[in-house]
Amino acid sequence: MRYVIVGAGAIGGVLGARLAQHAGEHGHPPLLIARGGHGAAIAERGLRLRSPDDDLVVRVDVASGPEAVRLHADDVIVLATKTHQADEALRQWVDQPVHAEGPDAVGTAGELLPVFTALNGVASERMALRYFARVFGVTVWMPAVHLEPGEVVVRIAPTSGSFIVGRVPASAADDSDRAVLETLARDWRASSFDVHVVDDVLRWKHAKLLANLGNAVQALVGPEGAPAIVAAVREEARAVYTAAGVDWASEEEERRWRSDTFRVRPVPDTPDELGGSTWQSLARGSRALETDYLNGEIAYLAHTLGRRAPLNEALQRIARRAAAEGVRAGSLTEQVLGRLLGLA
Repeated sequence: MRYVIVGAGAIGGVLGARLAQHAGEHGHPPLLIARGGHGAAIAERGLRLRSPDDDLVVRVDVASGPEAVRLHADDVIVLATKTHQADEALRQWVDQPVHAEGPDAVGTAGELLPVFTALNGVASERMALRYFARVFGVTVWMPAVHLEPGEVVVRIAPTSGSFIVGRVPASAADDSDRAVLETLARDWRASSFDVHVVDDVLRWKHAKLLANLGNAVQALVGPEGAPAIVAAVREEARAVYTAAGVDWASEEEERRWRSDTFRVRPVPDTPDELGGSTWQSLARGSRALETDYLNGEIAYLAHTLGRRAPLNEALQRIARRAAAEGVRAGSLTEQVLGRLLGLA
């Protein structure tokens, strides 16, 4: 089984590097999909992976896109883009031909291949089900950073991250799906990750979404964040969840399975203050953020109920404007953001 990892940023890069590093143990080397300077650097020099315990360069197969890849019937697609990039990526891959033994295609990726959505939020599974028949959700706990071409940093060790995975919807799972999950769990565990296979993965993704609602705050204010603002944003989201009948895993359940994921340790020669995925996007000068699929998911749920989620809606607007105007990550104070949100 080959893992075709679409998106070699923080999450996809660390996953791909560790899978390549340990390929001799599980026999399933990955293929990274990376464009631009990042992809060119990986192809030329390998992918540098830095952690609290090691600093190594891993040689890993890399391609710039589906046009450069011959898909096989035992491939697995792992989508590791940002959520706002997911629909475009899915459309690029869905109609790609899949080959078996002979020269002729036996079907398309959307018909035959499993796709694992290793993204924040809960929207990517809905997107994927429009195109792919076999969709698996992935809840990701990994304090990883990608700021420089050809390099990723993971701030924990010896475990490199924790994943909760399951079929979406769970009722569609069959023996072949369970076999894929068993193989993936075995391969990823052999590559320094904790993996938990569950029936209701969206319950866990909804819990992780609550944590990610503070991403925009961190991006705007800085890695230290603004705890009082984040608490208010999450409290609003919990009220929307309850009104919408959404179930989510408790904090106690999360702590039990998170392992050492959030026991961050220093990585030599890296700044102490490094933020999460949205902070990294703003720090790299991205003109679009995933906020509309994080805080925007809460706004979406509220609007389907005929109600409002004013804090999460306002964070969407502020984050969109900051990205569009090239605002520097961490350039707002907690007091200014509080006033913009109507909390001060």
